[in-house]
Amino acid sequence: MVSKKTEIKGYFDLDEEQMQILSLVYARHMDTLHNPPEYTMDNIVEINVDSKRNFVSITFKNGKISHYTADGSWY
Repeated sequence: MVSKKTEIKGYFDLDEEQMQILSLVYARHMDTLHNPPEYTMDNIVEINVDSKRNFVSITFKNGKISHYTADGSWY
C-alpha cells in the first residue's frame, strides 16, 4: 500500500504529520463507506495540503474530494 501512495501526485509534498493524518483518517473513513472499492488507494489521483486550515485533501478518480483534518475528522 505504501508504494501506491508514493505514486500519487502530491504525496511527497506531505510532511510527517500530514502523512500520519492521511493514513489514520483515510483508514477510519474507508471503514464507514458502503462502496470502498471506488475509494481505494489505486483511485486517488492527487493529494493537497491546506496548511492555513490544517487539512489534507485527496481527490479520487471519480472527482470526489475528501478533506482529512488533524483532529481525525473528514468531510
